[in-house]
Amino acid sequence: MKKIFIGIAIVTALAGAFLFYWNHIAMNPGEAFLQYMSYAEEGKYEEMYQMLDEESKKGTSKNEFIQRNKNIYEGISAKNIKVEIISKNREKHVVFRVKMDSCTGRIEYQSSVQFVKEDGKYCLQWDDSVIFPQLTAEDKVRVVTIKAKRGEIKDRNGRILAGQGDIYSIGIVPGKMEKTTLKKAEKFLDITESEMKKKLEAKWVTNESFVPIQKMREYPKELLKIPGIMVSKESSRVYPLGMAAAHLVGYIQNGEGKTGLEKLYDEKLKGKDGKKIYIQNERGEVKKNLAIRDEADGEDIQTTIDSLLQRTIYEQYKTDKSCHTATNPKTGEILALVSTPSYDSQAFAWGITDRQWKRISEDKNQPMQNRWKGTWCPGSSLKPIIGAIGLTAGRFSAEEDFGNSKTSWRKDASWGNYRVTTLHNYENHVLQNALIYSDNIYFAKAALKIGKDTLQKQLKNIGFCESISFPFAMTKSSYANGEEIETEIQLADSGYGQGQMLVNPVHMASIYSAFSNQGDMVKPRLVVEKGQKTEIWKQNVFSKKAVKQIKSGMKQVIDHPNGTGHKAKTAGLDIWGKTGTAEIKLSKDDTKGTELGWFVTITEKNGKRGPVELVSMAEDVKTRGGSGYVVERTKNILEAYMQKK
Repeated sequence: MKKIFIGIAIVTALAGAFLFYWNHIAMNPGEAFLQYMSYAEEGKYEEMYQMLDEESKKGTSKNEFIQRNKNIYEGISAKNIKVEIISKNREKHVVFRVKMDSCTGRIEYQSSVQFVKEDGKYCLQWDDSVIFPQLTAEDKVRVVTIKAKRGEIKDRNGRILAGQGDIYSIGIVPGKMEKTTLKKAEKFLDITESEMKKKLEAKWVTNESFVPIQKMREYPKELLKIPGIMVSKESSRVYPLGMAAAHLVGYIQNGEGKTGLEKLYDEKLKGKDGKKIYIQNERGEVKKNLAIRDEADGEDIQTTIDSLLQRTIYEQYKTDKSCHTATNPKTGEILALVSTPSYDSQAFAWGITDRQWKRISEDKNQPMQNRWKGTWCPGSSLKPIIGAIGLTAGRFSAEEDFGNSKTSWRKDASWGNYRVTTLHNYENHVLQNALIYSDNIYFAKAALKIGKDTLQKQLKNIGFCESISFPFAMTKSSYANGEEIETEIQLADSGYGQGQMLVNPVHMASIYSAFSNQGDMVKPRLVVEKGQKTEIWKQNVFSKKAVKQIKSGMKQVIDHPNGTGHKAKTAGLDIWGKTGTAEIKLSKDDTKGTELGWFVTITEKNGKRGPVELVSMAEDVKTRGGSGYVVERTKNILEAYMQKK
């Protein structure tokens, strides 16, 4: 009997608990709504539908309900939905407050719903306002991106290197075309007839559609005479310097920086897009803003580049394979970075055509190669540096005569048939004359006097085998293919910039800056930053005495009638510099190799123009006068830039 009473008590307790749950929880409208909203966060839209009353189900099918709720909650990325019941839980009219996170930020609102009792449980009387107050069946919930304005890239004077500008979209209206439209248009556009046909065959195209074919800064007016051709004006990212600065500035595609400064500073430039979630009525009007995250426009980037100098250098070398670095040697500010031949970066930004890509990709001169990022055999342009190292290390003096070896020399019989040759036979073989006549033999002897260990140590001291702290990744300058100079002949050849010597042009500019700063190398800088000051990269790399003596010799390279850079002498300008012709051969016996022509000049301040150091290198100058080819163009550049008022 005791067991029976215990069993009855357990059954009674369970029944009581069940009745309590049924009356206070399952039958509780407030708790029912909390359950409904938890399903919303979990994406259980079918379970939500099952909680609706029969009348609501008649008004909207299960599929319609699921699709409507799914589109809205998932479309706004709703999560962390917190619901607070404000009314008493047992009241059929449930007043509540909702807070939720979305793709745009926090959404908060207060509303109410009605429950009815059906088959012993409370069911929700549903309409669209349950999702958001003021939402009706005819309304839509929209999520729109508010595009941030991309920052501009400017030169030192505020001129635009990259920014928004007006362009023209050339297009075709199919319904107005004639049979000859594409053939005629091809003559004026950089796109093939077959490529135009492909665009016109897109699924969205109708007879009335405007089908964009090509974007242009300017267009030939004859295009408008062709039936079906229309021109539309629009705003787009533009690059005013065009090919003159393509490798430097780069371009964007689909709002993202792909190359150059556009890529390096993409995060800064692009800013952050905003978003807005709102209810839109059937007339397309904004009925209620639910959440707004304002856009943050991108920052502008101001560079140290001078657009005039950049363009002037490009115009002189645009048909050559060449690279150029222009700096202010006192501050390290980069005034120009030019690589030629160049390419139309604007075409990549707007959508490059097959014809344009074929022309670039098949060009044997490789217009997309950024030559100022690489390293090149410096030839005689290295001689002032070798001289400065020897003087600073005390291995010889500027007045020491190395002896007349005429135009061919070897140290001794151990060199076999190998000889160092030079072009000029002159008297008094001291440092200044060796610079004037660019004497290979003198600097081969200088390298031997310096010695392998000292030379390698001092080359490392001026940044060889070291990465340059610079926005662009540059190839490291090097003095040997391996870890060190291996032979005495290689050491001698290194003295006049041959052997296995390779130098990056930006690094070369920094080394030469030591001749303007009492032996200190300035750090190159390309972007203007608040509070930025001139930084010394390498201190006391050359002695002050060595700097004075090398500068004196470089001045005579320009001023002396026999100086290899004498043709650059310009009235009214104080110039000192050094030429260089580097042989590029497969072997010592190669007679078909080419030559690189170098010319490094430093021009003192003239009028409003500050001092300018220009490092120029042109390929394939063997049959065009060697470094003399570069000398002539440097003169043109300095006249156009330094003497421009």
